[in-house]
Amino acid sequence: MRNAETVLAIVRERGERGLPLEDVYRMLYNPDLYLRAYARLYKNKGAMTKGTTDEPMKRWTACPWPKSHD
Repeated sequence: MRNAETVLAIVRERGERGLPLEDVYRMLYNPDLYLRAYARLYKNKGAMTKGTTDEPMKRWTACPWPKSHD
């Protein structure tokens, strides 16, 4: 599995060139992407407020799906 920095660099480069992304759903299985997203969100002022559920971001797990065994 590619690390998050590599995946994001590929996405950025393809976006700049106007190329489509393929198999985007596979990115959902990369826990490092979730951790990077959480790191950017947790310090926001409203991150601890309730959303559509009663569970605030504080109790969110890094990756809600079990690891795949590809």
